[in-house]
Amino acid sequence: MKKILPLLAVLALALCSCAGPSIDELREQDPEGHTACIHFGGGLISPEGAGALNMKKAADHGAAASTTEISAAVATDESGAPKITDLEAFQKACEAQGFDFE
Repeated sequence: MKKILPLLAVLALALCSCAGPSIDELREQDPEGHTACIHFGGGLISPEGAGALNMKKAADHGAAASTTEISAAVATDESGAPKITDLEAFQKACEAQGFDFE
């Protein structure tokens, strides 16, 4: 019995580590809006091409964020897609979470 207890403990720890959400699920379920802020930083660096895509992703994640300051800076356009309407407020909300956009 004493020999099997360490094996059972290792097995229990291994099973617990598998029960967590995947990286994709964490990105999808980002209530604090960290993913939105990461994309926002990429959008500020290059406003065209990949930067425009990053701003779209920032708006998508920002609309779903539970952080009031981030979600308040996002509205939906006439096509129903989220769009950042207040860049300064969005940036300040991200900076309040520890992001630095210098």
